[in-house]
Amino acid sequence: MIMKISVCIIICLALAADIVTDSLDTELNSKEIATEDLKDLLFTSMQSIISLNDLVTGLSKQMAELTILSAQTTAKMEISTTETSIATASLSRELEDLKKKISTINENFTDLESRKKDKGPWKCYHYTESDREWRANHEATHAEMCERVTGGKFTRGKNDLVPDCGTCWCCQDQSALIPVDGGWGFWSDWGECSAECDGGVQTRERSCTDPAPAHGGVECRGEGEESRECNSEQCPESPDYTMYIHCDDVLTIFVDGAERRPAGLSNSGTMSTLNIPASSELIAVKCLENGGGYGIIGSVQDAEGGDILVTDSSWKCSNTWESGWSLPGFKEGNTWRAATDLGDGHFMIADHGEDIPSSNMNKRVIWTASSSDTAVYCRKTIK
Repeated sequence: MIMKISVCIIICLALAADIVTDSLDTELNSKEIATEDLKDLLFTSMQSIISLNDLVTGLSKQMAELTILSAQTTAKMEISTTETSIATASLSRELEDLKKKISTINENFTDLESRKKDKGPWKCYHYTESDREWRANHEATHAEMCERVTGGKFTRGKNDLVPDCGTCWCCQDQSALIPVDGGWGFWSDWGECSAECDGGVQTRERSCTDPAPAHGGVECRGEGEESRECNSEQCPESPDYTMYIHCDDVLTIFVDGAERRPAGLSNSGTMSTLNIPASSELIAVKCLENGGGYGIIGSVQDAEGGDILVTDSSWKCSNTWESGWSLPGFKEGNTWRAATDLGDGHFMIADHGEDIPSSNMNKRVIWTASSSDTAVYCRKTIK
């Protein structure tokens, strides 16, 4: 718009100059003019032209300044539009956050009103003997007494008639109390490990007391106890035990389900000696009787020569093979009975008793209850 106005002014000035020139030509042609008058007229015309040129120059400068101002105004308007857009987006986000907070407050209020309706309006307190003693010892007023028995928040005092409560000593309006949901306290330190090695378990606890649930608030969610493994490193090997055992006729030895075959095991006239780990849990033996005498006798001793166990009636024996019978976890059924002691006069005591060490000499010859059994399975738990 500014450019159009400036062009119009320049055109008008040019037309005015042409008019002046034409007027001069007309004056010259129409009548004689004195030389001095002509000079004055020319001088005046030149001044007019110079003034017009100055006016055009001034207008050009103003037009340039107006162009710069217009560009600056446009830039400021663009910046203002951008800032307005950013501010609008920020306000929209804040409005959404505010709506969410209002929704949460409404939900909490609805939940609170529901809890109030569930638990009834009043709770009444009646003095106990210990309450009366406390009041006497402290020379407390009735108001102080109510503060004590209601936990510091009583609503009505002695002889007040309260709905659903009757006449009571101290009454508390439960509907005025805000429910407090329970919160977990800190975990305790880890307890002692259940084993010194080979893996144990230790536990720790926390309580729902930070805060404790009150006035109809919900209990803490989650577990109040957790456990973890501890002392998983392998225990050092204990000194081996030594097993001394003899069977008439053919002996098979199992330690924790694994068959062990020391040298000379198949020789019916030879006592078998076997080192077994002190961590062993179960000894199991199988004895086949090939005719003539029969029986099993033996002992297990520690590194100092003390008896860990000897053959006696505490062993369990059966005449029936069962899957897993030599394993520690095997469940003994009806076929498994206490071993039968074959008596002091048994030949194996005389023939092998001295070969099988025992610190208390209580080892016995054992078998099943039937002398006709030719295959006997006996087992004994070590620990």
